Amino acid sequence: MSDDKIQMSEEKYVPTPAQKKLLRLVYTMGLALALLFLLLIAGLVWKSQRPKPIATAADLSIGLGLKSSDIKSTELNNGQLSITTANELIVIDVSKRKVLLREKLAQ
Repeated sequence: MSDDKIQMSEEKYVPTPAQKKLLRLVYTMGLALALLFLLLIAGLVWKSQRPKPIATAADLSIGLGLKSSDIKSTELNNGQLSITTANELIVIDVSKRKVLLREKLAQ
């Protein structure tokens, strides 16, 4: 009886060719997953080290269509910018960059 157990333990498992292909595929997918994870980490590090882009004048403009010669006075109160021109009064919320009021002045 003990001889049968010894003989059974000496037998080695031999995978079939299809099983070898599947095992190779699993190793390849694992390697690809690890490489993609490292690429993701490298991209995050690269993006965090890049300087923030400087806002251009086009990004900052609100599109009021005013020239500097049109503006008579400006006033800033509680985060609201009031611009007075010869023809109108414009009130802008500076933090939201939104025009709150654009009113024609009586002449």
